[in-house]
Amino acid sequence: MNIQLVSTKAVQISLDYLDLEDSTKFEDESFSFDFNPMVAEGDDESNVFLIVFVGEMKNNVEKYQSKVVFLTQFEVDEPISCDFLEGNFALINAPAIGYPYFRAFYSNLLLNAGYKPFILPTINFVKLRDDKLREINQ
Repeated sequence: MNIQLVSTKAVQISLDYLDLEDSTKFEDESFSFDFNPMVAEGDDESNVFLIVFVGEMKNNVEKYQSKVVFLTQFEVDEPISCDFLEGNFALINAPAIGYPYFRAFYSNLLLNAGYKPFILPTINFVKLRDDKLREINQ
């Protein structure tokens, strides 16, 4: 099976300044991350799938919160099945290929907005696979 990364795109970006009264007590800096493999809705091409990354950050020191939804689009030379979306490529390899693009985008977004850049942590997608499979099958 031939697989190719076709495109990356940020589809939702929010960056909000927190006033003193808006900021609730949370850690000085927190980051949450998730990803999901999926076939694009309404896509007639059954050989295209997406990895959707979602990152949210709150920074109590610089007083902002941010959220980014980022898509990486892949194309394969065979039809995509549910088994494929629950397999190792969609849950380990594809996210590992797309994550550096998401990571660089998020860090540069904060830097260009005038905040201290946040270097997103490295992610062990092999370790996350079992958790993601449980989530998908619920």
